[in-house]
Amino acid sequence: MHELKPMRVVLTWITLALLLSMSGCEVVDDADYAIVQKIKTGQYTLIKNDELSMLRQQAELGKGVGRYQIHREGWRTWRLDTATGQICLLLTSESDWKKPETSSQACSTN
Repeated sequence: MHELKPMRVVLTWITLALLLSMSGCEVVDDADYAIVQKIKTGQYTLIKNDELSMLRQQAELGKGVGRYQIHREGWRTWRLDTATGQICLLLTSESDWKKPETSSQACSTN
């Protein structure tokens, strides 16, 4: 009977370890924990992906609001000054800038 006691202790520890491992406790890494803390404190807000997509579309539409409007055509990006009606070339490729007809359409740097 005395020899069964150590075996019972070992089985008790194994059972306890199995119960604890199946209890649903998860180890969370530091990055995930930091994100959860930011959500809890209000630094981050969770929104659904479809709501985020809608906000992005609305932001894209809002880029044209104000004095300047940006328009893309191919590899060129143009800026329209809605106050004066003047349009100028804002962005293009480096090789395109080297052409005289392109550089003459550039927006002023003032």
